[in-house]
Amino acid sequence: MTRADLARKIYLAHGGMTYANAQQVVEEVLDAMVEGICTEGRLVVSGFGTFRVVKRKARTGRDLSKGRPVSIPERNTVVFIPSRQWMTAGEHEKRG
Repeated sequence: MTRADLARKIYLAHGGMTYANAQQVVEEVLDAMVEGICTEGRLVVSGFGTFRVVKRKARTGRDLSKGRPVSIPERNTVVFIPSRQWMTAGEHEKRG
């Protein structure tokens, strides 16, 4: 699903909103999510999951084209942990 798909869904669900307004809503929500993750180090969306910043250690990788070892520096990355509600809902659908 893309940003345009999200905007289209919002536009279709709310008859009084223009598509441009729906696009603006999507951008504002995503910007707020990024800001929350960057400033707080995590973002919790109840019933959906948690986005959290984790530090990945420096490690040695491989340059596949040359076959040589490459040093990969330490960096921060974002991980997503789905909520229990979300995970159990998927299990019920699989069984059904």
